[in-house]
Amino acid sequence: MSTFRAARKYIYVIELVLLVSLVTGSLVLVNYIASRHRVRFDLTPQQSFTLAPLTLRVLEGLREPLQITIFHKRDEKNEFQDLVDLLKRASGLLAFQFIDLDKNPARAASFDISNYGAAIVEYGGRRERVRYFTEEHLVTALIRLTEKNEKIVRFVTGHGEKSFDAPEPVNSFSQVRHALGLENYRVEPLLLMNASAVPEDTLILVVAGPQEDFLAHELELIERYIRQGGRVLMLFDSFPLPRVEEFLRERFAIDMPRDYIIDTRSTLTGFDMLTPVITPDKRHPIAAFMNKSVVFPYCRSILPRSHHDAGMTQTVLAVSGPDSWAERNPHSVRDGVVRFDPAEDMAGPVPVAVLVETAPTQADVSGGCLLVAGNSNFASDHYINIVGNRDFFLNMVGWLAEQQDLLGSRGSSPAAPEMYFMTRRQGQLIYWLCVVVQPVLVLLCGALVVWWRRRRA
Repeated sequence: MSTFRAARKYIYVIELVLLVSLVTGSLVLVNYIASRHRVRFDLTPQQSFTLAPLTLRVLEGLREPLQITIFHKRDEKNEFQDLVDLLKRASGLLAFQFIDLDKNPARAASFDISNYGAAIVEYGGRRERVRYFTEEHLVTALIRLTEKNEKIVRFVTGHGEKSFDAPEPVNSFSQVRHALGLENYRVEPLLLMNASAVPEDTLILVVAGPQEDFLAHELELIERYIRQGGRVLMLFDSFPLPRVEEFLRERFAIDMPRDYIIDTRSTLTGFDMLTPVITPDKRHPIAAFMNKSVVFPYCRSILPRSHHDAGMTQTVLAVSGPDSWAERNPHSVRDGVVRFDPAEDMAGPVPVAVLVETAPTQADVSGGCLLVAGNSNFASDHYINIVGNRDFFLNMVGWLAEQQDLLGSRGSSPAAPEMYFMTRRQGQLIYWLCVVVQPVLVLLCGALVVWWRRRRA
């Protein structure tokens, strides 16, 4: 009997040793696999620990080693470590060097560095200074280092268009100018009515929200520029522009009715029915890499017409929601009493952005492009940081500039407040789930427990 007990004791010891060995080996194997195949999940609302798709695309385009030197304050090196780790995982061509600014003032002075957090980015024998090392500023430096040609975007003035220094945020394009500057565009105004031609070095001509009509001379210059391979972005609000409307209809087969897009269902919480949610067409490169919708406050429809010009193609880039409509009675909108009239209004989805591409007129000249959208407010300082507005505007400019590598979703701007937007339907769903369904389920569970106990008793 004692022999049996001793044998069983040894068996227990052997089983324990095998179990500990198995668990230890499993942990070692899991850690080895995790070190070879890193998988991270970013559960923060703003994806704070994930590189933006645009950043990843720019890094994928690197062909040579990239050296980044960061000048930091004593004991604050870890402030940049999270971003450095993300960048190292994204590309093996990046090399980092940290320098304590207080201990190496001469080294910093040689790079003209005087502030903490500044960085020097070196690539392909060129060097770019960054005032403060962030993901957004790094992408800006990389774009400048990898591009050699100057990109000039001119904004037409003289008709009440959006201004770069307007005091009201809804009329200001100051953040547009800043965002374009970060992607290496040079922004300049152009008083077209005094010009004899659109300057030849203009990469893109932008008309942003005119409140007054154009002169026939100006429209002729714009058409000539497009026919010669130019690229034009026109953003119109609900202002009557008879000459512009006729110009688009006769020359480019685009109708621009004087209406308002109304949507009583697909609107963001806190916005009214005149601020519909717009869905870009993901089949086009402009929206293919976007993961957010867009809102167009006080939007008008942009409708492609049937035409017989074989040298011109039209593409609808964005439409309003299926429950929306184009309200053709402006008095009902002003009075706040709107209702869909099948005999007069146009049912959704309603096109609100159309791209027109023209065939080249000469062998050595590429075809021109005209992109017309029924809203300019979405890119104003008041709305640009809402959902995907900023990405949509910059992607339109990037596509017109043939900058395919710059099309995508960008990280949140440091100046943008952290906000979460939802449609009314989403808000109603959350309300019913949290306020109604969840308490009812708790009551049902409690009633089921009481019933079960009474039955057993």
